Amino acid sequence: MPAYILWPLSFLLALVLFSLAVFIHELGHFLAARLLGMRADVFSIGFGPALWKKTVRGTELRISAIPFGGYVSLPQLDPEGMQGIQGDHGETLPPAAPWKRVVVAFAGPFGNLVLALLCAVAIAWFAPPEATGASTTVGYVEAGSAGERAGFLPGDVILSVNGNLVRSWSDFLVESYLGGGTNATVTLAAERDGKPLTLSATLDTQLRPDEEIYVVGGLLPGPITLGVGEVVPDSPADKAGLRRGDLILTVDGEPFVRFEQLTDRPDPAAPVALTVRAFDAPEGAPRALTLTPEVLPALPGETEPPPRIGVSLGMFGRGHFQWMAERGVWAQLRADAMSVIRVLKALCRPKTEGEAGRAASGLGGPIMIFGLFVQVVQTGLWASLGFLRLICVNLALLNLLPLPVLDGGHILFALYAILFRREAPPRVVNLLTNLFVWLLIALFLILIWRDSVRMIVPFFQNLIAG
Repeated sequence: MPAYILWPLSFLLALVLFSLAVFIHELGHFLAARLLGMRADVFSIGFGPALWKKTVRGTELRISAIPFGGYVSLPQLDPEGMQGIQGDHGETLPPAAPWKRVVVAFAGPFGNLVLALLCAVAIAWFAPPEATGASTTVGYVEAGSAGERAGFLPGDVILSVNGNLVRSWSDFLVESYLGGGTNATVTLAAERDGKPLTLSATLDTQLRPDEEIYVVGGLLPGPITLGVGEVVPDSPADKAGLRRGDLILTVDGEPFVRFEQLTDRPDPAAPVALTVRAFDAPEGAPRALTLTPEVLPALPGETEPPPRIGVSLGMFGRGHFQWMAERGVWAQLRADAMSVIRVLKALCRPKTEGEAGRAASGLGGPIMIFGLFVQVVQTGLWASLGFLRLICVNLALLNLLPLPVLDGGHILFALYAILFRREAPPRVVNLLTNLFVWLLIALFLILIWRDSVRMIVPFFQNLIAG
């Protein structure tokens, strides 16, 4: 599909799915409020000025200019605290019964959990087997890297980082990042051929050049098979019938696990024995070949090229997004929930020095989440449903935090009224609500600015340069 069609279509599909997560949350609040006889003044997808609005049965339905969020204006749930965001409700109504407020506040996150459950069921029941998979198996160890210095070998299985269990390669990267800054040392529990081992590794490699996120360098997730990238015409490899994508199983009788086995041989002119399997016959019988290197045209920068067999090398394997690591319905939802809880624990109860700051600096805002969603929808249906599920679980859990303005804050004040048989002091409620409104607005603006620096500015720089 041409790029001028792919990107607008991806943007549109991502916007629809992102809006669905917001819509189902607000729909939960709206339906619960209506069923309990509460008034709903506004149902808005997005914030800010209304692009479209229509009044139906006393509720003004809106699509607003800023699509990252939404709200239902419920004067009996929050008589005054949300006026700064939702606008004036008109007449002030007395709060609804506390138990009704608990039900209505919880209904939004519950709607997200229902949608997340439906996505998880669809993936578990209908997605092809290759769409999901979790692995912490090391597939490749680069020569001279921090991973090699730590003692890793291909096939090792990483179990934990600094005592924190990992279930996927993304977990390993996250725990490594939270474990320390550049040149910090992390302790890794692993397993080799069924036997446990403990390794210490240095965080020496920046995951992204524009961010202070460091991981153990030289390790790639498995399973990975090394093979043929490109074939030089009329080279020994070409004459032997090697083609792009063919897998190389052994070199001179040894399992082929490092490029250096072919590129740094003691005698480059000596014949090399290969065992290969054709890329289009992964289950077929391997072929045994003996190739004699020849002097081929020099590569850029070479004056005296050594003898070669005439192939560039490549890696072949199948990776998965973090949110596609699990297959079972509850395993998917649990993994999503634990990813949220892990970040909250790092922010509130850091185990290592600087962990809270690293967790905060790794957070993404609405622009980054939406930008990632645009890229994910290009990979297919199942990854898109998995990401929608992850967003829904995040929305549900974060909204249940007991902070004013959030659903958890409404539940907290309602439970106070139930336990003490009186409403929380209005001055205290208003003070806390207004304080957290401004804090959330400030956080929202900071994340938007940081996301812009991370994504939008580089995008236009690349566009101008290209």
